[in-house]
Amino acid sequence: MLFTFLQKQTDRKKQKKLIETMIASLSISPEQKSLYFQAIEVMNEQEAQILFSNLTKFIEKIELKEIEEIKKENYISVAGMRKKEAEEKLEEMNSFSFLLHNL
Repeated sequence: MLFTFLQKQTDRKKQKKLIETMIASLSISPEQKSLYFQAIEVMNEQEAQILFSNLTKFIEKIELKEIEEIKKENYISVAGMRKKEAEEKLEEMNSFSFLLHNL
C-alpha cells in the first residue's frame, strides 16, 4: 500500500520529491500548484518533515477508509448471495409442497 511505502521513506530529498509528485498529481489549477511548489521551496527541513508526516497520516486514513468500504461491499455481496440462496430454497420447498398437495 502507498502508506507503507511512504513510511519507509527516510531520505529528506526523496520525501520532498514525493510531496512535489503528490502536488503535481492534484486536480487543481496550475496557479495553485505553482503556489504550493513555491511554498515547498521556502520550507525548512523540519517543516517539510512535518508536511510529509501529515500527508502520510492522511493517506493512511484514506486507505483504511477504502479498506472498510471494500469489506462492507464484500459482506453485502455475500449476505445478498445467502439471502438469494435462502429464497431459492424456499421457492423449491413451496413448489414441492404444491406438488404434494395436488397429488
